[in-house]
Formats: sequence, C-alpha cells, structure tokens
Amino acid sequence: MGDTPGAPAVIAVERLLAEASKRGASDLHLDPTEEGVEVSVRRDGVLERVETLPKELGPRVVGRLKALADLLAYRTDVPQEGRIPGPPAEARVAVFPTVLGERVAVRFDAREGEPRRLPALGLPPVALEGLQRAIREPEGVLLLTGPAGSGKTTTLYSCLHELSAMEPRRSLFTLEDPVERRIRGVTQTQVNAAGGLTFTRALRSLLRQDPDVILVGEIRDRETAAIALEAGLTGHLVLSTVHAGTAPQVFARLLEMGIEPFVATTAVRGVLAQRLLRRREGGGFRGRAVAAEWLPMSAPLRRAVLAKGDGEALERAARESGALSLRDAAMALVQQGITDESEVDRVLGRGS
Repeated sequence: MGDTPGAPAVIAVERLLAEASKRGASDLHLDPTEEGVEVSVRRDGVLERVETLPKELGPRVVGRLKALADLLAYRTDVPQEGRIPGPPAEARVAVFPTVLGERVAVRFDAREGEPRRLPALGLPPVALEGLQRAIREPEGVLLLTGPAGSGKTTTLYSCLHELSAMEPRRSLFTLEDPVERRIRGVTQTQVNAAGGLTFTRALRSLLRQDPDVILVGEIRDRETAAIALEAGLTGHLVLSTVHAGTAPQVFARLLEMGIEPFVATTAVRGVLAQRLLRRREGGGFRGRAVAAEWLPMSAPLRRAVLAKGDGEALERAARESGALSLRDAAMALVQQGITDESEVDRVLGRGS
C-alpha cells in the first residue's frame, strides 16, 4: 500500500509502535474483529488490551506494517514473516490470515547491544553455578527448556557472551530460527526450512567448519537430536533447547524421539528449565524474576534414563538427586517477597 508519510495508517502505526515501546511491551497484537481491529500488548508476559481501531483503518494499518517488514501487500491469504529493521530497534512481524482479515503479531527485540553476562540474569545460585560449569566444559550438551517467552534465548545468548570472552578463544557458531540478535565474535546462521536449510542439514555441514561451540536454536526431531548429541560426544560443546514441561521431562522427550538412553546420559551435562514471574512492586507488578530448575546428570537420574523411565520416574530421580523443582524455585521467590503465590499459579498452574 502506498500510504504517504502523513496518511492515517502511517500515523497510526507510528503511534502504536511508540505506545508499545512506552509500555515496555515485548509484543504488539492486532486482531481483526467484527467491530474493528483490537490492539493489545504483552508486558511482563501478560496481554493488555489497548484500544480498538476503526474497521476501515485496520487493513491499511496491516498494509503499512507489511510494507515496513518488506512483505507482499497483495497476498492476504497466506502467512508471512518479516522484520522491521532498526534503528531504533528491530522487530519481527508475523501476519496470519483469518476469516475476519489478517492478524498481526509484532515481536520487539528485547534490547540492543551485547547480551547480559550470566550473573546479571538473576538466576538462582545453583542454576548460575551449574551453567557456568557446563559452558567451561570442552564437550557435552547443555539443554534449556521452557515455553515461548520464558527467557530461554536470553539465557543462551548470555552463555554465548560468556564463551566469547573466555580464553583460550573458541570458535562459536549458531543455527537459529530466526537470528534474534547479533553477537560479536559469534558466527550466526539463520535456518530456512522452505529453502532447504533445515536444522539437520545445517548442523551436518557446520560440523565441517571446525566448530568448538554450537548453539542449535531448537531440537525438534530425532535426526537433529542424534547429530547434536553425537557432536557433544566428539569434542564439541552444544547448546540447545527442547520443548518439555520440566527439566526431567527433557529426557523423556529425547527417549520419545528415539535417542538411545546411553547416548542421552553420556552426552547431556545438564538441563535448565526456567520461567519468568512478575515481580511484586507496591500494589501491582513490575518487571520479572527468573525461577529456574537446574538438573545435572547424576547417578539416580542416569539409572532412571537407562531404564527408560516415564516422566514420573524421571521426576522422582531428579528429586532423589537433590534438584529443586520449578515450583520449589518459584516458591523461594515468594518467600523472598519477590512475587506471590497467585503469580506462581498463573505461570506454573496449580498442580505442577
């Protein structure tokens, strides 16, 4: 759409992006409805309704965002993804067709510049020390788990930042979908499944680039898992994420993917599960704190994995090893007055 700088859609988009930035939002949502376009922002993990745009303005606002992200304005029937380049800050734009029009989600980059060092993340001491030990190892696999928005990428980038400052120097590579932030001293590659560059294919080729450390954005399938764990057994340090509810359940996922128990117990050095909980401040919430479960490989856990134990057996083994659960870590924040039980239940559910 060829909106001029003073056009209503241009003004509306500038205002919405500025408002999202002012509120410290991580995401901006535009949802088409029968009445118009409902605008919401996500702040500290919670959606807040902002306003409803007039129905006739909605398509032009979507068109303006698509233009900024270099997407195809004339395609309204397929999902599209792009980026709004900085400065001041980059943002990812995802457009999705619905029966009432196109829905847009804008994800803002968390912050500019270098990632924070690990001690600045606010991780529990046991988790911080476990991560720091794991990334000093010359080989092995470090896995993170947690839902979208739990801070996994921030933690991984902080690990890379630590690694880039270590001596002697190591060759650092990433395979990401997408690359969310550039990191000095790290060779970063964005996978492109549609173009044939999958995590699996990229990882196979990357191993011929003489890497010391490899960050694989996500382990989604057996083939990627097998290559990543094999790399961790043959002189490489591998960092990645696996979708699971808790740290012990990561091993259940690996077994479900068909990974041999011996390989999993030998390659994996530790698993970090994390969540972000809103901080209590006065009469409300402001900012977020990290609740993290650090699970190193131990004799009880190794026995449970080798026996192909189910989720409950793996959880018991983790507790037998002395590892605190996510809920234990979250309740420690409650006891410190950082958050409250209602926030713990909101993030973890009542029965976890």
